[in-house]
Amino acid sequence: MPDKLLDLRKKLIRKSKKRMQQRYAESDVHIIRAVAVLQDLDNTFNLLAENTIEWYSAHFPELHQLLKDNGQYLQLVCFLGERKNFTEKKVGETVKEKKKGKKIAAAARKSMGSPLSKEVLDAIKLLAFNALNLKQERALLEKLIEKEMQGYAPNTAELAGPILGARLLAAASGLKQLAMMPASTIQLLGAEKALFRHLRNKNVKGPKYGLIYGHSLVKKMPGKHKGKVARSLAAKIAIAGRADFFGKRGGIGEKLQKELQERIKQLD
Repeated sequence: MPDKLLDLRKKLIRKSKKRMQQRYAESDVHIIRAVAVLQDLDNTFNLLAENTIEWYSAHFPELHQLLKDNGQYLQLVCFLGERKNFTEKKVGETVKEKKKGKKIAAAARKSMGSPLSKEVLDAIKLLAFNALNLKQERALLEKLIEKEMQGYAPNTAELAGPILGARLLAAASGLKQLAMMPASTIQLLGAEKALFRHLRNKNVKGPKYGLIYGHSLVKKMPGKHKGKVARSLAAKIAIAGRADFFGKRGGIGEKLQKELQERIKQLD
């Protein structure tokens, strides 16, 4: 009897191990993790960029008003350092706009900012360098997500876009869960807190969309049509998710995209 129990225990362990290996071999596990890391990179980059700008503004306060692109700002700080190095040529190589480069160079010559010690400037430049590295890492991670989504959930990726599709998949906790969801749930993925506030207090207006608001079609619609477009998009994503999960890997996304465009034309 003990031998039979031992054999059964070994079989159960092998079966559990095999299931775990299969689960972690699925692409949605890696997509979900990559989306989480992408969000962390965004948050960390924004924090480092904000601190760099605030700190460097003591030396060149006018720069932030002239240059709103954080990436370009960080490049100028990291590679040029002191404002005396902000020549029209060097700045122009970074900002890619001759007129803007000329304005920044002129502002650098007349700046009211205070001088910085070498130690302080080196610390600011290192902060900017680390932020730029995060920006580069984010770009590589975004390419990985796009590749994984196009192979694993091509219809969802084509309809929602690879990154938004990946965010929806992550919010649903996997492709299987996304495929089983009704369109109304997909429409509100990412807006759970707002929904719970509405359920607790009926005087609080309920959300019309969650992550799906990030789709270009929803964003560009006038306010009166945003909810309708979000609902139509969620319905198409629900179909695309089921097609991806149940085996029809390609071809449906393009058809759904055309149907969605036709629906939007009817709203105008």
